Amino acid sequence: MVKDKEKVPFEKAIADLEQIIEKLEDDEITLDDALRHFEQGVSLMRACDAHLKSAEGKLRELLKGENGEFVEKALGIALESLDNGEPADE
Repeated sequence: MVKDKEKVPFEKAIADLEQIIEKLEDDEITLDDALRHFEQGVSLMRACDAHLKSAEGKLRELLKGENGEFVEKALGIALESLDNGEPADE
């Protein structure tokens, strides 16, 4: 189990989750192993969620205007359309 939700780096937690999914998809896995892996996966998912909420909070803080109101700003990241690789319409 992950004790402190943000101690596991986000990228490692995602990689570990991918490995757990592969193990759970194995037809030969025992019920006990499946439950153990599922519990680990839930713990890792919560750690990832904590990382994402922390990052969201940092972004919100960075985007807060002088008067304390949140200011909507473009971050300079061009979103690509999934269809043809062209920049998305804004």
